[in-house]
Amino acid sequence: MRRAGDLDSLFRPRSVAVLGVSRNPAKLGHRLLKNVLDYGFAGSVFPVNPSGEPILGLPTVASGTDLPSDIDLALVSLPGPEVLPAVRLLAARRVRVAVILSSGFGEVDAEGRVLQAELRATASESGMRLVGPNCMGVYSNPGRLNGTYFLDLPRTAGGISVVSQSGAYGGLIIRHLGSLGLGLSKFLSIGNQVDLEVADLLGYLAEDPETTLIAAFIESVRDGKRFVETARRATDRKPVVVLKAGRTEAGRRAAGSHTGALAGTFEVYQAAFRRAGIVACGETEEFFDAIQCLAKPRRSFPTGRGVAIVTVSGGPSVIAADAAEALGLSVPALASAVRQRLGKLLPSFAAMGNPVDLTPQVAPAKIAEGVRVVLSQDEIAGAVAINVGLDLPEFADGMIQASRSADKPIVACAVDVPGVAEKFHAAGIPVYPTPERAVRAYRALALANREAGTLKPPPPVPPRFPNALRRLLETGRGPLPYAFARRILRTYGIPFCREGHATSARETLKVAKQFGYPVVLKAERPGVMHKTEAHAVRVDIRTPRELRVAHREMTTRLGTGPFLIQQQVGPGVELLVGGKRDPTFGPVVVCGTGGILADALGDVSLRLAPLALEDAREMLKEGLKGRLLRGFRGMPPCDPEPLVKILLAVSHLLTDHPRIRDLDLNPVIVAGTRALAVDALLILES
Repeated sequence: MRRAGDLDSLFRPRSVAVLGVSRNPAKLGHRLLKNVLDYGFAGSVFPVNPSGEPILGLPTVASGTDLPSDIDLALVSLPGPEVLPAVRLLAARRVRVAVILSSGFGEVDAEGRVLQAELRATASESGMRLVGPNCMGVYSNPGRLNGTYFLDLPRTAGGISVVSQSGAYGGLIIRHLGSLGLGLSKFLSIGNQVDLEVADLLGYLAEDPETTLIAAFIESVRDGKRFVETARRATDRKPVVVLKAGRTEAGRRAAGSHTGALAGTFEVYQAAFRRAGIVACGETEEFFDAIQCLAKPRRSFPTGRGVAIVTVSGGPSVIAADAAEALGLSVPALASAVRQRLGKLLPSFAAMGNPVDLTPQVAPAKIAEGVRVVLSQDEIAGAVAINVGLDLPEFADGMIQASRSADKPIVACAVDVPGVAEKFHAAGIPVYPTPERAVRAYRALALANREAGTLKPPPPVPPRFPNALRRLLETGRGPLPYAFARRILRTYGIPFCREGHATSARETLKVAKQFGYPVVLKAERPGVMHKTEAHAVRVDIRTPRELRVAHREMTTRLGTGPFLIQQQVGPGVELLVGGKRDPTFGPVVVCGTGGILADALGDVSLRLAPLALEDAREMLKEGLKGRLLRGFRGMPPCDPEPLVKILLAVSHLLTDHPRIRDLDLNPVIVAGTRALAVDALLILES
């Protein structure tokens, strides 16, 4: 049984045992004990050293058997082979939490993984919580505890708590926070997560009144569903910023479908972060900038996507606007009436459309009123202020006053303007050295806004499912024949184009006559999952003669067998709609630009299933597919709602039937108010 308050014993221990203490100042065990003492830990400290002699002025015990029972926290810095016996002994002494800083376990080899499994079993049986192994330890400013190998950690108190799978990267985060003067509340290096994992820490820190912001460096999670649920509860209370390491291609190599190829490990993690309300960052600089932006207590968040770019420096504002649009923010043009009001306050040559260029010639006394006019617009949720080279204090004053008046956040880019930068800093407004970094930091504010609440999926409509198809889904293995995949998908309401089967040239011509030309001819052969790659499909067949020639050529090359004749659909936008079952997070729905270039374009949106209605609609707005559906270069726009229904149907199918591994509808052809699937691949677990 896990005891309540276990993690209080980790971050606010009353007693600490240190195993592996050395008399040699060069040894890590010596450093560990010295850190505990130097940071003023006020509780009892019990060093363990075989000599039993005093170290750093403290008496030691020669063995863990000599430790008192019911110690809150043990820091284990022993050679790998000695760790398991020591942990078992600590469990027998009823130690509440043990942090294993030692290496040489699951990160090394098979033998290490066996030892790690035994550590996990010991924790499970005894109720003692384990951190690590292969970690750098624990730090708690409120607990006055430095139980890490790090020297000279910043001692500024604050509300940021850090969880890191990488000890070294955790040190990098802490050093950066110190350089910015940002205070640290707690830090934990979790290493191999033999017991305590990221979700445990998110749950604890969400409830921790001393933590106002959680920052995490993550390499992997074990239980994706639990992680998302716990993180979602945390983000309802405070911002959570994550940097995910590892954009591996390994998950793609074994994929048997386009969906599997496009929905790699990293992309699924990003979808999970989105579902949980986490601010996900792509690289270190963005991660640090997001932490800086979100660290201010009592911050306000944007309540929409629209942002104003306000500047006295024209060129950088254009860069900022481009960056905002690329990141999914909106830079809406200001209405004519608003521009007229600005025209009475700004020079006649000022840019008043958004970006708003006040120009260096702006009357300083009118800056605050001009910015208030911009921020008063409902479509503007906040602003990015940009000042390069014009150290005009009134610019900062005006931005700050307008922000407070409208209760809308601002983020600043200030370069070579020390007076302006100082005023922003004094007001708690984060300042960045480039327009792109300022915009990315502002986006972190927008992503951290959880006031809208969690989107809920619509209730699924149970399909009328023939028993034969149900049994097939329960017992089948590998790729299903197209005809069965189509029947299953149609049962869930996914529309397909008209089609028919034939085994001879005469039957092929008869089916085509029923539809009318043009038609598409596809060879149905076992083991052929992607017909285009196998040259088993011919499109735009317009006459009986062309159909006979295509039939004869395919039969010669692929052998006799059934053919599928489809009424050709189009012209229209070709999309890929699919799904996969991720081993960590479960069912994932995918939508991207489809057809033969689906893999090459890589224009893909992912969401965890089950989808909410707004999830599906957002997917269709993103990337190239969003531009195509809205009408690109004179193409007629397409109604997205038929596609929304298909996405929701795929989501229901995946959640209803856990044996579905991969699903492709490629392409789904969209034109006007119609969306039809023209091919399908459904792969069950083998």
